[in-house]
Amino acid sequence: MNPYCEIDPACWPRREMFSFYRNFDAPCFTVTVKVGAEPLYVWAKRRHESFFLLALYAILRAANAVPQVRQRVLPDGRIVEFERIAVMTPIMTASEMFHQIWCEYEPDFAAFRDAAAPLVAEAGNGSPAPMEEHGADFLCASCVPWLHFEALNPADYAFSQDIPVLTWGRLEDGRIPVSVKFNHCFVDGLHVGRFFRQLEEGFSCPETL
Repeated sequence: MNPYCEIDPACWPRREMFSFYRNFDAPCFTVTVKVGAEPLYVWAKRRHESFFLLALYAILRAANAVPQVRQRVLPDGRIVEFERIAVMTPIMTASEMFHQIWCEYEPDFAAFRDAAAPLVAEAGNGSPAPMEEHGADFLCASCVPWLHFEALNPADYAFSQDIPVLTWGRLEDGRIPVSVKFNHCFVDGLHVGRFFRQLEEGFSCPETL
């Protein structure tokens, strides 16, 4: 598990908002935004890089840039903020099912690619396998390259899940649809805006990844 710091509810500015939304039967909400990604696609083709891995890293970097996206409730009830979070993503297998892989956050795309590419290749040639039990220091991110969707509502692991769930679709007219589910206990519209601003910067300036 990645390092974390514990949040003291007694002096946490978000304490009342957290308690309010924690009583909701379903405190999660989903936002879908179409993000410009033509520069990322062109950059990937020119440099013979994986467009999938570039997009995945840009997503992971954007998530790590927003502290509220790294906040969770541990099984013992403690509220924590992880120093960094990883990403769990499904890879299509030869049997047209999927195998989940776990990719840690790295300081730049080159390091991320070098660590993640062998995992992608191994999973693609392996047997289907669903998500394994892990800690809460990650987000789920799935690519649906067959669809350029307008909106998407992902399956719920639990109605009160703290772990963000993200899906991105096919590039069309220079844009990629990105749908992400956040828990309102931690994340408001302001934080969603910050996440997507970070993502837009990564997609439009891939040389900074």
